[in-house]
Amino acid sequence: MKVNEYLTVVAMEECAEIQQVLSKALRFGFDDCHPKTPNQSNEEEILTEYYQLTAMIEEMQKHSLIQEFSPEKIAEIKVSKIEKVYHYMTYSKEKGLLEDGE
Repeated sequence: MKVNEYLTVVAMEECAEIQQVLSKALRFGFDDCHPKTPNQSNEEEILTEYYQLTAMIEEMQKHSLIQEFSPEKIAEIKVSKIEKVYHYMTYSKEKGLLEDGE
């Protein structure tokens, strides 16, 4: 395995870890803690995994595996995603599948 492949696999693992902790937060609560890590809530674990993924993406950029986006492009991507999420959230409510409230 080459370094670039290794970095990619680690980034993939971080994605899976984010999925896992988000699932746990949804099932048990964002403020809940795993018995083995009573000092770290699911919320803290989500943020930890997010920043670990960010670190891997940055490392992949350093190795020229993927390019960097400008701050403007990043902002554009984020705004577009949020707009899309709320568009489909409204549609889901109209279909009676999503309840109001947090």
